[in-house]
Amino acid sequence: MIALDHIQIAIPKDGEPKARAFWCEGLGLAEIEKPEALKAHGGLWLSLAGSELHLGVEEGFTPARKAHPGFAVDDIDTIESRRRFFAEDPFGNRLEFLQKD
Repeated sequence: MIALDHIQIAIPKDGEPKARAFWCEGLGLAEIEKPEALKAHGGLWLSLAGSELHLGVEEGFTPARKAHPGFAVDDIDTIESRRRFFAEDPFGNRLEFLQKD
């Protein structure tokens, strides 16, 4: 069996406050503690239902414009058999949110 453990999205150096405002305060994800050995690298980890979202600091950061994670949610307006919308995090990474009917 293969299951998703985590998704990693890059953020710029010193982007943690904006990331917390977007992901934790805005979308309601809970921050989880990173292993001690990884704390010095910056970034943050968040809890998703059954997996994790890791936000890792990348030098020379460029947002992902085509590649993107798709997040299942349970309250978006109907578009065909799936409700969906695309958004960007505070750093320009493309995100997709979906709800299956």
